[in-house]
Amino acid sequence: MTVRSRGQGAPPPERTVYRVVYAVRGEAGVRRAEVEVVPGYSQEDDIPRILAARLTGRPADAARITVLELRGP
Repeated sequence: MTVRSRGQGAPPPERTVYRVVYAVRGEAGVRRAEVEVVPGYSQEDDIPRILAARLTGRPADAARITVLELRGP
């Protein structure tokens, strides 16, 4: 027996991609990244924590991140 979805699930949330230029405390130079923000789950204020989590695996390291430039849609 095959189970088929009737499309009653919630649509995926709208995502916003930001291009970020940032510096990491204690390291020379700047880095560039794309960060996807999903309303209801994350917002612009979370970008340093997202970048820290990617870098160190610890969102609490966000204090090491300085966002220099943020470009959105």
